[in-house]
Formats: sequence, structure tokens, C-alpha cells
Amino acid sequence: MNNIKILDGAIGSELILRDQKLPPNIWSADANIANPNLLLDIHREYIEAGVDYITANTFRTTPRAYQKTGLSSNKANQIAQQSMQSAIKIAKEAGNQSIKILGSIAPLEDCYSPKLFPGVKTAKNEFSIIAKWLESSGIDGYILETMNNILETQSCLEVIQNSNLPIWVSFNLLDSHHIQSGETLENAINMTNDFDVDCILLNCNPLERTQDGLQILSDKCSTWGIYPNLGVGEPSPDGVITSYHSDDAFLALCKNAMDLGASVLGGCCGTSPRHIKLLIDNFIN
Repeated sequence: MNNIKILDGAIGSELILRDQKLPPNIWSADANIANPNLLLDIHREYIEAGVDYITANTFRTTPRAYQKTGLSSNKANQIAQQSMQSAIKIAKEAGNQSIKILGSIAPLEDCYSPKLFPGVKTAKNEFSIIAKWLESSGIDGYILETMNNILETQSCLEVIQNSNLPIWVSFNLLDSHHIQSGETLENAINMTNDFDVDCILLNCNPLERTQDGLQILSDKCSTWGIYPNLGVGEPSPDGVITSYHSDDAFLALCKNAMDLGASVLGGCCGTSPRHIKLLIDNFIN
């Protein structure tokens, strides 16, 4: 059990619980510039809980997202880079060189809308900019998260494959056997075999859907993990959760994952430093 690595929990839903308004399009990225001290506090709370990794708040620090707020292309690029650099600086300050910092890359459009994928050429151009900024800021690894279709995931992997940094890829599910695009989870995992991917995960999926996908991960992957959504029902694009699964249900899912050979456990929307501390108290200490 002590071989399990612990990833942190949610940032966006924690910001919401702490009375932050997350604007459309850039969502949690707004806090990187508008409220860095609160973001620092959240990271530190996860670290105090005992995590091995924290994910920098770079999920929506993209020129595409900032341009949707009404900024010009040049200004959107400038502010997006500033936001990303701030996010990584805050994560590094919290980690104090003792915690690995992962740079988050998300689908370029909404995580639950794979049909909005802008195409390979556009995606590669945008992912190249994002990857350059992340690496120059000194991350310890990439985490491609909430990935919802094979072609976009592959496009991103083709951009970052020569980075020499660890790469984690995490998929979001339509049902227990398919990612959001309707493509099979098995085929999505098979695609990653063409790249040097260090860990395959499932994230931001309801507990039941995650549970039903565990066997596929166990059968197909040597190193894998989960960080589920704690909300009851379908995940909300704005991160607002009105009904939560119990601590016992969360721990039971994580225990099942461990029994099947998971290497990484953490939480997505709805989880907090308290949930990460529960994981560590029950399964690590």
C-alpha cells in the first residue's frame, strides 16, 4: 500500500466553496492573478494533508480561453502566459521543492463536449504554445486531464513527446467503457502505447462510472490511477456541486482501485484537503 502516490484534490470547487466567483471560459484560472494568496493556501492545505504531487492551476490558462473573454489575440496570449506563470510560481512556492508539480493541460474546448475539438493542425499549434510555457516555467511533469477524444489527446502527445518530462494522461468517461467522444476507453489507452506515457488515469467521473472502469485500467495499464468527481450525478461544466457522495463511498472506491493495482489516487471536483487526508490516514499511514 505504501507504493501508492497521492495526488491532490480539486482547485475549482474549493475556490467556489471559498466564495470565489469563477468567470466563464477562464474559470479557475482567474484566481492565478486575482487571488493568488487563496490559491497558495489551497495548495498548502493539500501539502499539509500529505500529497506527493500537486497540479498547478493551469487547466484554463490558454490563449483560446482568454480570447473568449473579449481580449484581442495578442492580449489574450499575454494574459494567458502571465496567468500560467503565476499558477506555477504559486504551486512551487507551496511545494517548497519537496513536492512534485504537474502542469495541467485540458481539452482546448469544454471537457464534456468532444465535438468542439478544433482539429489537429489548430490543436497542435495551440498545444505547442502551452507546452513551451509550461516547460519554461519549470514543471516536473505533464498531466493531460479530462481528455475526451482520442485525436486531441494524440495531438497533444505528439507535441510533448520529446519533452523528457513524465507524462500522465487522464480520460473523462461517457460511460464505463467509453470516453466522452464515444470511442472506447480501451482504444484510447491503446493509442497512448505509441508514446512514452508514465501513467493512465480517469478523472472527473462520478464514483459509479469510475468504479465500472477500474477493471479496464487494471487489465490494460501497468501504472494507473483515479481521481474521481465527488458530486452525485453528471459533472457540471461550471464545477458547482449540490449533492455529494459520502466519505465512505469515496474511500470504498479508492480501496477497490488499490486492490486492483492502482498506483495513484487523488480527487477531482468536490474533493478537498480533508478527503486527501482521509486517503492518507486510511491507506498510507
